[in-house]
Amino acid sequence: MLASQSSCTPQPWVIHHSNCFCIRLRGCPDTDQHVNLPLKGSFVKRFVLACVLLIVALLPLLGQRAEAQSAPRDSVFGLNSHIASRYPVFDSLEQPAALVNNLSAGWVREEVQWHRIEEQPGQFDWTWYDKVFDAHRRNGVNIIGLLNPAVGWATSEPGDAPNGVSFFPPDPNLFATFAKAAATRYKGRVQAWEIWNEPENALYWKPAPNPAAYAQLLSKASAAIKSVDPGVTVLSGGVVPFDPSFLNAVAAHGAWNAFDALSIHPYVDPFTPETAQIDVVGVQNVQTLAARYGRKPIWVTEFGWTTGPCERDPEGRTDDEEQANYLVRAAAMLRGAGAERVLWYNFKDHAQPCYGLVRGGGGPTDYAPLKPAARALKVLSEQVGGAQPLGPQDVMPRQTVLTFDDANGWGAPFPVGKPAISSSTAQVHGGTAAGQITYQFTSGDNDYVAFPRSANTALPANTSRIGLWVYGDGSGHMLQLRVVDEQNEVLQYRLGFLGAPGWQFMSASLTGEVEQGNRITGGNGRLDGTLRLKELIVDDDPNTAAGSGTFYVDDLTAFQGGEVYAQRFGRGGEVVDVLWSPLGASVQLASASGSATVTERDGGSRVVNANGGILSLNVGPAPIYVRYVPGSAPAPEQKPAPAPVGAPAAFDGRYADPLFQQVWQRTDKPVAENRLTEPRTWLWGPQPSSASHREPYSDSPGGSRLVQYFDKSRMELNNPANGRVTNGLLVVEMITGKLQIGDAAFADSSPAEQSVAGDPTEANPNGPTYASFRSVAFPVNPTKAANRNGQQVTGVLRRDGSVADDAALASYDVRIASYDDTLGHNVPRVFTAFFAQRGLVYEGSFKQGQVIDAIFAVGLPISEPYWAKVKVGGVEKDVLMQAFQRRVLTYTPSNPAGFQVEMGNVGQHYLRWRYGR
Repeated sequence: MLASQSSCTPQPWVIHHSNCFCIRLRGCPDTDQHVNLPLKGSFVKRFVLACVLLIVALLPLLGQRAEAQSAPRDSVFGLNSHIASRYPVFDSLEQPAALVNNLSAGWVREEVQWHRIEEQPGQFDWTWYDKVFDAHRRNGVNIIGLLNPAVGWATSEPGDAPNGVSFFPPDPNLFATFAKAAATRYKGRVQAWEIWNEPENALYWKPAPNPAAYAQLLSKASAAIKSVDPGVTVLSGGVVPFDPSFLNAVAAHGAWNAFDALSIHPYVDPFTPETAQIDVVGVQNVQTLAARYGRKPIWVTEFGWTTGPCERDPEGRTDDEEQANYLVRAAAMLRGAGAERVLWYNFKDHAQPCYGLVRGGGGPTDYAPLKPAARALKVLSEQVGGAQPLGPQDVMPRQTVLTFDDANGWGAPFPVGKPAISSSTAQVHGGTAAGQITYQFTSGDNDYVAFPRSANTALPANTSRIGLWVYGDGSGHMLQLRVVDEQNEVLQYRLGFLGAPGWQFMSASLTGEVEQGNRITGGNGRLDGTLRLKELIVDDDPNTAAGSGTFYVDDLTAFQGGEVYAQRFGRGGEVVDVLWSPLGASVQLASASGSATVTERDGGSRVVNANGGILSLNVGPAPIYVRYVPGSAPAPEQKPAPAPVGAPAAFDGRYADPLFQQVWQRTDKPVAENRLTEPRTWLWGPQPSSASHREPYSDSPGGSRLVQYFDKSRMELNNPANGRVTNGLLVVEMITGKLQIGDAAFADSSPAEQSVAGDPTEANPNGPTYASFRSVAFPVNPTKAANRNGQQVTGVLRRDGSVADDAALASYDVRIASYDDTLGHNVPRVFTAFFAQRGLVYEGSFKQGQVIDAIFAVGLPISEPYWAKVKVGGVEKDVLMQAFQRRVLTYTPSNPAGFQVEMGNVGQHYLRWRYGR
């Protein structure tokens, strides 16, 4: 990312006149300095001449004079200042250095340009660097000296100007000599030396990156530096870390031990730090590589976002406020992931808005017009610059979507013939087993293995982030997943890289726009509406990697609601949580202190009192710092999800169990075969609407039960040993928003906004939904109704849950016929007559009998009967409806006989609500 900028270079030179020696420090015209020494008498001339020659000989060492220094700052945050190489006026070099000091930066990165210091072999001019480095050290700012690029006379490229800048590789011995001279001069003033900038980039290592040549340059330069300053830190040249191939090759050429810390440049702009996973791609994959060759500290020496059309963002998609937000969010994430130093790129824009903290303003010396990001860096350094990172904190509600206790629900891998996901107890994070994934990459080209779901697994409503526990194999290969939305757009998300053995949680944000390369199908690049997990993928990284391995996965987890991030830092007995939410959300923090100090991104602060040991805060895209003593409350509840093995597949022509077929045949076989003399509606539907499926149920053997869906309901086999088919309380679940996953276990969801009767919700604006019944139905409203036996039904339920009375509905003369004492609700005659009907049934043979077992098929009434205006086939009709535990019954007076009373399509509605299909 670093580009050279020409600037005048002062150099000492001596002019001999007949009556004096004129020593001139040559620089820009307005910085030339002259010292005239008069010569009188031969002895004096000889003496002065000897002194002058001594001065000239010592000029390269003059910078070693002692300077008053402040104690080094403890902040790990800083910026690429590049004052010595880019600021054009020698006399005022201290001014931009003073601004760095005012920003509370702990570190700067200054490019030590060889061509400006040693324009001719052996002739050194350190003047500008002396002045800038002394200013930084007086302020207590730590310095990274970036040795980059080459000078023309030191390369073999014939087109290089001898005294000009060159990005062709220099002779490594000459470069090492220069590095030694710099380390000698600035011993004690420069805390770290970085050997080259982005050597993996053809812009900065011409004509093409050469890991072997760079490894030699790095090794020689490092040895030369350490020979004169053994305690200084040597950094590898900063690389963009997304492809580890270059670093792998450097290590293969023996240079891994030639440096003390890895320098990286994790640019992800113009995408947000969360959607692009700056912590994962910036730090985690490099940590995996370092674990292979020998662990190294990781220093982020460049990262940033531009505020106008510039470099990686030609459209200028990030504004000033977003730049400031991203600076803090990314820095906190990188620090939380393990980066030991984090430096922003860069200090000042030129003519056009770009990565700078300072606008272009009135020219290269105008440092007055600061962007909001400058203030954000200052507050970041002051709040957590010297604090210990404690890592990310969970503050969002979450559900376990897949437990991997068995391998059901996974289809055949692609490419064909690869091993399928299997259930294993070799490594288990939760439950009784984990998923075992074995892969083999053989081509030396881009290899991957995709593990599709047999049927796409519905994610809970409002899922904004998804994660997975992974027990790695140290390979560094990439783990991804694909998600499909209600528009059938498929997007790919990177969870992380396979690290060293041990359980690690990997997650990805599902909000925001994804990069073009991860848009598997056409669309807007964002997930919309209901979401489903499509497949899990392990991809070789780098693409040339070959080999095989085995790793384990467990407890796929969905995070719901507004996406909230929290990075925690420790300060003494307190913590500072850096909190933000890209789209805005509320968050609660357990606190052992009565109050907390909340500092805004720009430095304003306030005190927030805890209520019952809880701090309640609203957070948005601008991060805040919350300083307090954390409480010992448990982490957010781990809520089991409704479907650990995904959405049911479509009906495949088979009943899930012969018992299900027997139950269906009893009432609906006569209808399906047209054996009735009088019309009768379906009790279940013409056939199952799903294939065999298993859903979590804690009281069933193995923790799951066999189910199969029908248009009107769902059949369940909780315990195969007793052979008893049950009919789920689907209506209760949809009204309450609680999914039953055990006899007394429930998982939270949201009440169903599906229309109870008639056309779909979007085409049925007045028709009540299941959520509409919350105001009138048990158990949300447990109030018992009065016994109204014999009275007419004229009550109306509106979409918003309100109830009214319409006397005109008395014309239908629908009257109450019975009262259920258990829950306290009235049932109209049209429904009691429906329950009492006798007719043709099938019990091994066709016979007459009671058609409906009301308790088994319908359950108890949980609401009163209500009229509603409902669209059916686009035509609005008066429909009477009543909620029962297992079904909704409707009465439509305008329907033909035999079809006036019907079972609602509860099974269809439930599938749509729970699984999005």
